[in-house]
Amino acid sequence: MSTINTNTIDANYPIPGQNNSSQGFRDNFASIKQNLDIASNELTDLQNKVVLKSALANSTLNNDMANTLISNAAILSFRHTMFNLGNALSGTVVVNASVADVHYGNVAANTTLNFGNWAPVDTLQTIEVQLGFANANAVVSLPANVQANTNNFGITLFENYQNIANVATFTAPANCTQVNFLLSTTDCGATVYVEPVNRPYQSTQVQQRSPSPTGFKGDTLGTVAVDANYLYVCTGNYNATTNTYTALSTSALDNTITFNAGDLNTVVVNIPVVFDTMIIGNSSVNSFGNINSGQFYYVKTVDSANNKMSISATRTGGTAGANLTLTTQAGGAFTSMDATFYTGSNIWQRISLTSW
Repeated sequence: MSTINTNTIDANYPIPGQNNSSQGFRDNFASIKQNLDIASNELTDLQNKVVLKSALANSTLNNDMANTLISNAAILSFRHTMFNLGNALSGTVVVNASVADVHYGNVAANTTLNFGNWAPVDTLQTIEVQLGFANANAVVSLPANVQANTNNFGITLFENYQNIANVATFTAPANCTQVNFLLSTTDCGATVYVEPVNRPYQSTQVQQRSPSPTGFKGDTLGTVAVDANYLYVCTGNYNATTNTYTALSTSALDNTITFNAGDLNTVVVNIPVVFDTMIIGNSSVNSFGNINSGQFYYVKTVDSANNKMSISATRTGGTAGANLTLTTQAGGAFTSMDATFYTGSNIWQRISLTSW
């Protein structure tokens, strides 16, 4: 409440038609000055404390509530602030919880996240971190306050979580380039809880896909997948190396695929291979000589001397099945497809699904 008091000002002074003492003027002026000083202090106090829609003249807008309670309020169209951590994250990255609600960036190499400037103790603060993975092999490490290594909650349930030398880490899951998660604390960051936003928990992840025996980048021990025919369990971490060569043509005569000279020198039978980037006559296609883009096949035979090989659509007990019947696709200008070979441990095992 304002302390301005105008009762001490004689509004009827001076009295018209008679001589008036100057003391009355001085009393009124003193009272006016006192109240103007009070008004100045109160206006300055308001300017320093009120919430404003825009900055006052000769000032900078600052609506920092400094953890002041706002209660019994109806809100509409509130938005979360965002902060760009960087487009090529690597090394140590500091996430300042006080500057934004959502922090985003792209991981280019191994990155260690550190967090600071959390809200005071006995208040809950939650921020979201959105990480794109330009490098599928990059490892993200988290500080000790979000490890919870001996408990079945928080980071231990995070998909692709690993405890590496008592450091909580995770990598991008297979076929995933975006990992978003929430971090919450009630003790100013002494303990931070992690919750995935766009990915499942480790204990409940059942992916709908047909993995290669060697898997994809991001596959880890304990991953489970299912398709129409099999239940798959990953028994190790992805360790395969890949080599991509250009296939030039296919032949229905002997069901072979022709490559450039020397490409097949390191290719061995039974390993997985996937074909994509198919082009026929400078036009993109999804099938090339009866080979479908993006599907896993298995090397059946290799004739490196003649730069030819055959493939199978199946593999049982580690051995490629019958030759895939190909159609002839002649080579020529702007006609080719990429073949990516996977050489590594057979980390996936499968169980055939049957009805009863």
